[in-house]
Amino acid sequence: MSCIYKIHEGNASYTDTEKKLAEYILEHINEVTLNSAQVLGERVGVSPAAVIRFSKKLGYSGFTAMKVDLAKDEKTEVANFDDIIQEQDSMQTVLKKAKNLNTMLQNQAYQLINAESLEKAVQVLLNCNTVYLFGISGSGIVCTDLMQKLSRINRRAVYHSDFHDQLATAAHMTDRDAAIAVSYSGKTHEVNTAMALAKELGAATIAVTQFKKSPLIKLADILLYIPSSERDLRLGAIASRNASLIVTDLLYLGLAKHDISATRRSLVKTKEAIRRLK
Repeated sequence: MSCIYKIHEGNASYTDTEKKLAEYILEHINEVTLNSAQVLGERVGVSPAAVIRFSKKLGYSGFTAMKVDLAKDEKTEVANFDDIIQEQDSMQTVLKKAKNLNTMLQNQAYQLINAESLEKAVQVLLNCNTVYLFGISGSGIVCTDLMQKLSRINRRAVYHSDFHDQLATAAHMTDRDAAIAVSYSGKTHEVNTAMALAKELGAATIAVTQFKKSPLIKLADILLYIPSSERDLRLGAIASRNASLIVTDLLYLGLAKHDISATRRSLVKTKEAIRRLK
């Protein structure tokens, strides 16, 4: 996962000390990678312990591990999806802008993914009986897509577009099941209610959400982050939907590769069943 994007994405949850560290690191990347926690602390005006705590908050074992990731990064301008279009733009201009921004957002999404967390999530899904999916609106589209993919490789998945039905079905979860919540904000009441129920019933909980402090983060055993690329007032959940689809596709591919022969057999069966409609 890109260190620079982790620093950017966590900004909303930082303390004043952490904000000072984040700002200094982003402005002096090359310098920071060559210095110790003590030197960085002296230049920012904080203790070496604060530097180490900040590194661990980002998911690293310590400051040295953070520096290794930071050294690999390159600065990239982070644009807001809702800033790309203007009233006077031609459709050709909109096409070019959307293409460029979607490419950038896709790169950000991949940079933010933690392979270790992804592997843990795949292992949970491999070993569970049923996958329960929770999400509404644009996130519901992501849930529907994943449910359809899982059903084609003989993985039991449950999703309802009506949230009352989602919650009613969720009441039957056990500690042998897994729950996946897709929520860009992490604050959707319906989704969090279902995830709280899943946790109470002992199901493993996985969240696909932005890298910011939210109620959903506290309810998830495994966190899979997507970039914070949209404002609260949005033209449409375009960037968050696309980023969420990248994460759920990776979960699907992780399950599919576990037993390629079985996956192929399942896909052939589903294809043959659909042919009966022709």
